[in-house]
Amino acid sequence: MNLDLRPLTVSEFLDRTFAIYRHRFLLFVGLMAPQAVLSLIVALIWGWTAASLRTPQDFQFERIVGLVIGVGVGAVAFTIVHWILYVLGVGATTAAVSDLYGRMTPDVGSAFSAAKRKLGSLLWLTFLMSVRVAGVMLACLAIPGVVLGLAGGVSLLDASNQPLIGGLAVVGVLLLVLGLTVGVGIALFMGLRYAVAIPAVVLEPIGGREAIRRSIGLMRGLFARAFLLMICAAFIAWAAAVVLQMPFMIAMVLVGPETRTGFWLNMAGTATGTAGQTITAPIVAIGVVVLYFDARVRHEALDLQVMTEALPPPPAPAGPGFNAIPPPVPH
Repeated sequence: MNLDLRPLTVSEFLDRTFAIYRHRFLLFVGLMAPQAVLSLIVALIWGWTAASLRTPQDFQFERIVGLVIGVGVGAVAFTIVHWILYVLGVGATTAAVSDLYGRMTPDVGSAFSAAKRKLGSLLWLTFLMSVRVAGVMLACLAIPGVVLGLAGGVSLLDASNQPLIGGLAVVGVLLLVLGLTVGVGIALFMGLRYAVAIPAVVLEPIGGREAIRRSIGLMRGLFARAFLLMICAAFIAWAAAVVLQMPFMIAMVLVGPETRTGFWLNMAGTATGTAGQTITAPIVAIGVVVLYFDARVRHEALDLQVMTEALPPPPAPAGPGFNAIPPPVPH
């Protein structure tokens, strides 16, 4: 597979992404599998627990309190472990694609080793990006939340003032829709700006905050490619879910979720859905690495740098008083 460093057209960018994915399918699925396996185990445990609560005796206060505490602690532990496994998988995928660009043969061990060396920076980077996006969403929803809260407060203090309550509720809902629209738009814009931050932190000697600034600079003029990659990956993930999971969900509804057959159909659908996510997850991770190298070629002439470094060094200059011309051979 020829991964030459040169500016890529949009079609070449997508073609290279899927060519890498296709030629090293098992490798990249294996790199992204750990977090998917964890999700599958947790989903199966939750499905088994929910199915076991069928009788009124199952909803006793002590048991419900214990279940809520267990779910809360488990959710925190799952979030942390899943976060670590996810960033390791994405980092390992980045290292593997970089090896392919360097004409080397990647493997699971070396890829995960490269990701583990950058684990702290990867966790800090993804934390910063999540906080920024969440902050934008909260800011966009703050005013609608205040208006809806006022509507609820007025209804508690004076339930007879229906015109004011209704007016505040309508305004709050409209502001909520507007806030969600603006928030999602800004979050999408931020995601496009941060698209190559993970490859930057894995492949360069920088930290999380510097990687965000680096990504913002490299992504100038390349938003359309990143957005197209997201659309293609989302469509493929949706198609995989329809093919692999939807038949089990439809069959479960037909036979009844409360039946034993429905329970096993739900478990099977969960397993096949996780398999579909595992298969499609590497596409975006591979695409952003291809985009990273394309951006560096366009903005920093990385291809010329690599060609220059590959040239043999020039001969050393002759020292003072040294005759570089060999003496004639006597006859």
